[in-house]
Amino acid sequence: MPKIKGLSHVVLYVNDLDKMVNFYTDVLGLVKYRVNERRMVFLTSDPEKEDHELALTTGREGQAKLIAHIAWKVDKPSEVKEFYERFKAKGVPIDHCVSHAYTEMGNTVSCYFLDPEGNRIEVYAMVSERDDARINRPLDLDKSVDEIVAQASGLGVH
Repeated sequence: MPKIKGLSHVVLYVNDLDKMVNFYTDVLGLVKYRVNERRMVFLTSDPEKEDHELALTTGREGQAKLIAHIAWKVDKPSEVKEFYERFKAKGVPIDHCVSHAYTEMGNTVSCYFLDPEGNRIEVYAMVSERDDARINRPLDLDKSVDEIVAQASGLGVH
């Protein structure tokens, strides 16, 4: 079975985005690395090593869950596919599969699934080769690893 390398990043739903960004930058010294079109703010302790370790986004309501998802990194896209096949075999609900485009690091092959309490978890691997579009793309992890990488990178898929 493939091994996860550890926790990569956490995404939190928040009530007051500006207040939370100020706290994490002013109190903890994180760097505001980027903000996407949905006003999700990506924070990192070292922009040269990590695109983000913490992302904050609006969406928390009352006592709703704080965490949007927890991400675990693996070494290769083939390992994401192995996890995907394992999840299907064990009846683990698959939330969605996508390639995220990061400014510096490359694209991902990502599989989001749900734990027994409905928390969203991500297993992902990086794909360094990619086209210039820098867009997120849905992935079909039932395809071969080469086809999945082509989908994620935007190269060779039409």
